[in-house]
Amino acid sequence: MIDAPPPADLRLRAATDADARAIWTVHTRAIRISAASHYTEDELDAWVNRMQPESYLGPLHTRRLIVAEMPGPEGPRIVGFGQLHPDEAVIEAIYVDPDWERQGIGTALVKALEDDVRARALPWVVSDASLNAVPFYLAQGFRQVALDHHELAPGVHIACAVMEKHLPAPPSAEPPPR
Repeated sequence: MIDAPPPADLRLRAATDADARAIWTVHTRAIRISAASHYTEDELDAWVNRMQPESYLGPLHTRRLIVAEMPGPEGPRIVGFGQLHPDEAVIEAIYVDPDWERQGIGTALVKALEDDVRARALPWVVSDASLNAVPFYLAQGFRQVALDHHELAPGVHIACAVMEKHLPAPPSAEPPPR
């Protein structure tokens, strides 16, 4: 699974409180449509029912939350988002609206979050990926290290894959010692 290069007019930026509803829309559409082939209707219901637009306001202030925007006739449209727990180097979310999948947007989001991790000089980034996202993460250079699950509601669990990626240190600006 190789995505196209990101569209030239794609813009990544930090999310704001005003983006909460658009993020929620992307998130719920991606779950309902993109994850439907890997999870039951009960699992999908439990997954989306635990989220509301205001659910994203907390992470705006405690996580690195970025949105991907594309221009539209009524102004910029949020077509994806990514969320990073920066201190723990955990990608907590990469979601792209199903109408915009496989156009390089998810790849651009991952690369931006990886750059944040590198800036903190952390050598690894990890993610608990939904099963439908495993091929995407593998294409980004991650490897699957385990299977796990998340409890979404009492008695409702979904399987996920623990993914990790080693991030080499950026090249030093100084020449190597002789």
